[in-house]
Amino acid sequence: MTTAPARRAPADEPRVRVLGVRHHGPGSARAVAAELDAWAPTVVLVEGPADADPLLTFVGHEAMQPPVALLATTADEPRRAAWWPFAVFSPEWQALRWAAEHDVPARFVDLPAAVSLAVEHDAPTEDPAPTEDPAPTEDPAPTEDPAPTEDPAPTEDPAPTEDPAPAGDPTPDEAPAPAWAELDAVRTDPVATLARVAGYDDPERWWEDVVEHRPDGATPFDVLTEAMQALREAADDAAARGPLTRAAEHAALHEARREAHMRQQVRAALREGHERVAVVCGAWHAPALTGRLGPAAPDARLLTGLPRRRVTLTWTPWTASRLASASGYGAGVDSPGWYHHLYTTPDDVVARWLVQVAAVLRARDLPVSSAHVIEATRLAQMLAVVRGRPAAGLAEVTEATRAVLCEGDDALVAHVTAELVVGERMGAVPDDVPTVPLEADLRASARRLRLAFDAAPRTLDLDLRKDTDLARSRLLHRLALLQVPWAVRERSAARSTGTFRETWVLRWTPELVVALVEASTWGTAVAEAAGARVVADAQAAALPTVTALVEATLVADLPDALDRLLPVLDERAARDGDVAHLLRALPPLVRAHRYSDVRGTRVDALAQVADALVVRACAALPGAVTGLDDDAARALREDLDAAHDAVRLRDHADGTTLWQATLGRLSGRTDVSGVLAGRATRLLLDARALDAEDAAGRFGRALSRGTPARTTAAWAEGFLDGGGLLLAGDRTLLGMLDAWVAHLREEDFTDVLPLLRRTFGAMPVGERRAVGDAVRRPTAHGAAAVDDDVVIDAVLAAGPLATVARLLGGTVPDGAGAASAPAPVAAGAGS
Repeated sequence: MTTAPARRAPADEPRVRVLGVRHHGPGSARAVAAELDAWAPTVVLVEGPADADPLLTFVGHEAMQPPVALLATTADEPRRAAWWPFAVFSPEWQALRWAAEHDVPARFVDLPAAVSLAVEHDAPTEDPAPTEDPAPTEDPAPTEDPAPTEDPAPTEDPAPTEDPAPAGDPTPDEAPAPAWAELDAVRTDPVATLARVAGYDDPERWWEDVVEHRPDGATPFDVLTEAMQALREAADDAAARGPLTRAAEHAALHEARREAHMRQQVRAALREGHERVAVVCGAWHAPALTGRLGPAAPDARLLTGLPRRRVTLTWTPWTASRLASASGYGAGVDSPGWYHHLYTTPDDVVARWLVQVAAVLRARDLPVSSAHVIEATRLAQMLAVVRGRPAAGLAEVTEATRAVLCEGDDALVAHVTAELVVGERMGAVPDDVPTVPLEADLRASARRLRLAFDAAPRTLDLDLRKDTDLARSRLLHRLALLQVPWAVRERSAARSTGTFRETWVLRWTPELVVALVEASTWGTAVAEAAGARVVADAQAAALPTVTALVEATLVADLPDALDRLLPVLDERAARDGDVAHLLRALPPLVRAHRYSDVRGTRVDALAQVADALVVRACAALPGAVTGLDDDAARALREDLDAAHDAVRLRDHADGTTLWQATLGRLSGRTDVSGVLAGRATRLLLDARALDAEDAAGRFGRALSRGTPARTTAAWAEGFLDGGGLLLAGDRTLLGMLDAWVAHLREEDFTDVLPLLRRTFGAMPVGERRAVGDAVRRPTAHGAAAVDDDVVIDAVLAAGPLATVARLLGGTVPDGAGAASAPAPVAAGAGS
């Protein structure tokens, strides 16, 4: 640690040095570090929440690796949170690091988070609440302007409340006038405004060209403050010309309070006897803190009586992608990965960047040679010369990447942008940083189970026969119950048909810290909190939800919670008479019982509840299916399929017999939707409770001339759903359907065609192709229910064959081009 030399300021030298910066700007960060080295202040004041000062002791910790963020959450409503992100190229972070390295005291001087979150809570209702998306919207970090969109750096100011133009005033009557919109654009990023006026599309390029490459090496801060003063005067004029909305008035008042608090903190540092006070803040605020501070009384009055909320502050890891403005973060930058490279690469910026680009492309097995990199570097430098710029920037590098390394492929350029220009670099904080006990327990469990908190998605294949993988599975299921979606379950990559495989995709995001804080109200450990949460969720839930919670509790290995859920399950099962609820409740309950022994926790009580649900569902089903239209019947058919699979999985003799008897009665009824009657017949056939001849007879009766065409089509839809191979392999059934379609009147054909298209369209391509082949080869596979020695009239068969072929999306057989009446309609349907 280096101690800055203490010396008294000359009488004619200002005791306060205000360094107005562009947040998350590498040029600003370098300028701040150089200025602090040259001026050697005795105290460093940084824009940020004043009540976070105790956390500044961690800034110099070797385990603190940006990007990181200050997180503030309210004690009574953890979802209401605010973030103050810092990257290695953030000027505020460099100021704090300089103070830590030189043993100089540092302080935050902005409004405390306790005040900011309370004021944001009372903001005008016309602005969306920032708490809906804590990271991007509230991301107030030390900033140039109260709104995150205006605050290009860690700031505490809630976005919508302080971002008058874009975030507030959605209603037409209160829409901001053009003058106010212009003001907001200036306040959002004043350095970017100056760059645009100078004809630059990248503020960092303008800063580099105008400031970093100045031959005299003069400090930029005095000139920048003068420019900000001119912009503020122009903004005041714009505000005077246009009406202010409530949100805009609130933002202006909040900005005035913030600057008043900053001045008060500067006065306090001077009263303490500091001779050289450095203030690092957003460039927009620099004029308000430069020169004579004026009397303190007006500022004190402005800060009197502000509301406060009890808050908890901590450091948390952040990600590069969350620094990007595309993520919704109002104070974000377009290219955090590029800015990190600019700050950390002292020389050969372009060549070293393109080497990284080449590595990214090679990781995708693309042939990128050293010659490609050399030519791309030359092209980027030549583009800078042609455009009259001192050095190649991101625009030139991207164009060179597209032309040379990606050979004009925009998809590859987008991949490079995601991997490098934005990036997924994730920071780290020391283990002893204050946090809620629940997060500490999760991190301890993750270390024990060797699970990394990565910002990039990572696939995790688990074998539940292994103790470590089983423990990982239980942890991830518990987090799912707490609604902390660190991992998402996917179909097993091993394609195992057993019950011992699970596949998860893990991705850690900063918002999960807020979810953990919110979940901490349920307990201090993951298992304890998950058990309390699941029991509470079950109290007011319907039967299907309760059974799903039982299954989730079982796989999460929460035996105490399961003991408390079973009485709730018994009570819901006894009272709930909704047949859809009964059918939906069966699958998770049967799975929970059947596979409980895979995880070493058998629950025999679930079997009794499942058997009782089968009995009640069979009793309620006949009455529930009467009078349903086809749409309602299709919804019930999905529940029927799932319940049928559950009954087969349960494999209980009495339950299976009762269920099949219920389906048998349902399949023979004429007062229910054909979708359900046909489906019941198919389920019985698949379960071998009905032989093929009996099924063909029922199919034939459903296709009889006395049945309305739409009813017949619905019956066929229910029967054929999920099983086109049955039709392709059974010449009797195919012949019946073929004959029925061929004899439809034109108006009936037009009416049922969409239903038939939906039926066959839902089949996999291979099954449709098999049915089409069967239709085209009647003698080989029997597309008609006739004996093999019967001679088929090719002319008479041409029309039906063409119709069925078009209906199935196949090609029309040779000689069948002259289809009969329905052919034109079928051709349109098959297109």
